[in-house]
Amino acid sequence: MKLDKHSSIPLYAQLRELIVERISDGTYEQGDRIPSELQFCEELDLSRPTVRQAIAELVSDGVLEIHKGKGTYVTSEPERLSVPHFTPMTFSFLNLNSYEQIDLKSIKHVESDAELDAVFGLVGKKHPGYWLATWPVVYEGKTHGWCSSYIPVPLFPDLAQAVAAGKRMVDIKSNKYAFLPVKGAVAVLARPAKNKEAQLLEVPRRSFVLIAEGGLYARNGSIVEYIRTAMRPDLIKLEIS
Repeated sequence: MKLDKHSSIPLYAQLRELIVERISDGTYEQGDRIPSELQFCEELDLSRPTVRQAIAELVSDGVLEIHKGKGTYVTSEPERLSVPHFTPMTFSFLNLNSYEQIDLKSIKHVESDAELDAVFGLVGKKHPGYWLATWPVVYEGKTHGWCSSYIPVPLFPDLAQAVAAGKRMVDIKSNKYAFLPVKGAVAVLARPAKNKEAQLLEVPRRSFVLIAEGGLYARNGSIVEYIRTAMRPDLIKLEIS
């Protein structure tokens, strides 16, 4: 790509695309230091403000990063934790063989909630509320995601007490097979993190996170669990097969 000083496209925008093109074709690889502002000025006969604006926009987009005192570098793609064979059941609490395989933080009781009542078809009905199980997805000491599972109390009346007593998951689920999830409808979307999510995931407020959220269904088609998992897109990837 050559810069065209007679084009209606501003020179800084052309330079921005040139840098992206050089990254794409391997001229500048991940982690490489790119030429300095002065070097771009001399190579392409550009003014320093033009070069500075192009680089600033690429830094803002996350394509480049400035290392103070060292120069400007092509951003390196972080190594992500792979979640293989992602399905609606991946982050289900009731689908676990053992809660010892996760760092279960708590199972607490939450009162009736309009949003949850609508999900579980309990609007206008008197009921004892929900169990909320929460646990982090941790890899090499860093929190990659945070899982929340809502389960109607009537389905597992003694769930919190059983876990607190160290009862095995297989025993908790014994004779409860009609209430266990076998399929689900979970949506994955990107949105700005809520304050609590940002705190749990250790990211700046309003940073974009991936949310996997939806209901899990028993064999008879009734919803028995609702999950909401917030994940850091810079640290985790979902493999769907």
